[in-house]
Amino acid sequence: MKALTFVIPAYNSEKFLDKCISSMVLPELLDKIEIIVVNDGSTDATVMLAEKYCAMYPNTVRLLSQENKGHGGALNTGCRAAQGKYLKIVDADDWVVTENLSKFVNRLEGCNADVVLTHYHTIDISTGEKKSWRSYPTEFGKVYTWNEIIDYWKDFDRCLTFHGIAYRTEFYQERKTSLSEHVFYEDHEYATFPCCYAASVVPLDLFIYEYRIGDIAQSVSQENQVKRIRHMELVLKNMMAKYNSLSNIAESQRVYAERKIQGLLLSYMKIALLIHPEKRTGRLMAQRMMDICKAETPDIYDLTKKKYRIFYWLNRFHVNEATWKRILDSGIYNFVMRRHTFE
Repeated sequence: MKALTFVIPAYNSEKFLDKCISSMVLPELLDKIEIIVVNDGSTDATVMLAEKYCAMYPNTVRLLSQENKGHGGALNTGCRAAQGKYLKIVDADDWVVTENLSKFVNRLEGCNADVVLTHYHTIDISTGEKKSWRSYPTEFGKVYTWNEIIDYWKDFDRCLTFHGIAYRTEFYQERKTSLSEHVFYEDHEYATFPCCYAASVVPLDLFIYEYRIGDIAQSVSQENQVKRIRHMELVLKNMMAKYNSLSNIAESQRVYAERKIQGLLLSYMKIALLIHPEKRTGRLMAQRMMDICKAETPDIYDLTKKKYRIFYWLNRFHVNEATWKRILDSGIYNFVMRRHTFE
């Protein structure tokens, strides 16, 4: 069995796919990694580029093609097909830190944790800003339980994300995980379910993922966040339903799921109340989502209502996202909240 499967969901990714795959194909690792490119109904040269790498590295790179099912549909296909001991998703317009890959694979070969966390960077292509997102455990390489992680949440939370998580493949596949299809934001599902069921989590002191941001075409751009807010609503509803179906789970694992759903809910509030150009429309949308949360997951509603009121009044006073972001990134805020500042 190979140590690691990279799953690359690819839709019309001809501009990026070469950089993504080439960052992974180290000669000394070809027998230890598997790369699965999932062509999600592309109409450009994505397939041709993937086939080039399949021909060059036939025992390492595989191409799976399907009708378009969206990012989540591509992940479902790729994760079901993964055969490596661990699996990690890398979007086609992102890449990995090549110089750290050998260390990562070697650590995975001797690891049996359900979840492995690594650091990552965001790289803003419009400004050139590179920001480090990392965990701060007392000891790297140690197996942590959810009780320990919840107790020291701010030391771990920045890497408990789509970009920071690698799953033990058997664990992921046994949970029969299925992500929402034809929508954006399903990566929040991926980082929550089945992660909350994990019996063991190991953080490694390695930067692996390079996350490209700052492209107006991306879902994280302000224009697209507003345009796709209904996608976020659907994912939130799906996550609430999955939360209500959790069974045979410890309280600390349930708390993890609560915090992840709350995080997405607060992102929704930011879009509706700080980014949406129609202030009143945004307030109505936010109130409706809070009403749904209160009815479906009252515990998460209780966790969120105070912060919702803060966003509500920021909306009333016409505070925008840029001002809010400056507050969050400030050293004073991180000191008050006892968070680690970004490097």
